Amino acid sequence: MLSTLKPFYPFIFLLVWSAGYAMGKLALVYTQPLNLLAFRFFGAFLILTPIVILWRLPIPNFRQSYALMGTGLFLHIGHFGSIYVGMKLGASASIMALFAASQPVLVIIASALLARKVPAWNIWASLSLGLLGAILIIGVNMQGNQGYLLGAILGFTAVVGLSIGQVIEKQRKLGVHPIVATWVQYAFASAISIPFALAFEGLVFESTLPFWGAIAFLVIGNSIVGILLMFSMVRQGSIAKVASIMFMVPAVGALIAWLVADEVPKLIAIPGFILAMLGALWTNRIANKALLKSNL
Repeated sequence: MLSTLKPFYPFIFLLVWSAGYAMGKLALVYTQPLNLLAFRFFGAFLILTPIVILWRLPIPNFRQSYALMGTGLFLHIGHFGSIYVGMKLGASASIMALFAASQPVLVIIASALLARKVPAWNIWASLSLGLLGAILIIGVNMQGNQGYLLGAILGFTAVVGLSIGQVIEKQRKLGVHPIVATWVQYAFASAISIPFALAFEGLVFESTLPFWGAIAFLVIGNSIVGILLMFSMVRQGSIAKVASIMFMVPAVGALIAWLVADEVPKLIAIPGFILAMLGALWTNRIANKALLKSNL
């Protein structure tokens, strides 16, 4: 069954990843960012634990676990923490999804910098074009709200963290089952996020159907299905397939944000959105060639 779905992995990943922004925005109506992280990570850890036990999956040694925890800082705590704090400050789910289109070219930049190489001019140019469109959208939407601007900056920081984490995950050949790797990272993320949430926010949430529905999607859809798909594609060397459709995340994310979080796009922001999409398309072409060439 899973093997027959393999050709559709990038598209399934696109849907669950794009929807995660709107679901996160919806959940933040009823809770705080650190609480949302704790609910998400601990929920995913609880679901994966019986799978690890029943399948008798081999537990990684200390060195492997230490490496996984380091990657998890970028992939989970850094990425999702920045996004949730940014959205709570006022940034929209659609602007967060827009930044996701820059992720393939950021992977190339991170790979080059870690290899002590200077990325080509067109890589920087495509990223700059996409960011210019994002800046125009931010200028239209923030309307003097500094929280929106700071939240958007955190959103871009989140994508940078995700890109670094992906490159590290690709370069490290730990030989750990992806489910176990994800389980270890969520155990670590839970151990970090729960004490921080209780210390700085307390236990804050409203027990409503929309809240639990959003949490269920973030735990199962994003934290398990989405992350496992990403790990699987990265390790199989098919992350280029993800790059080939990542430029669609802003459009899909904005549509879902409109349906779920009631974020109605402003007509005056359309030129910025078009400019950002052109940058994403350019990024897509560069990323496709570079990632295929480097087998990322």
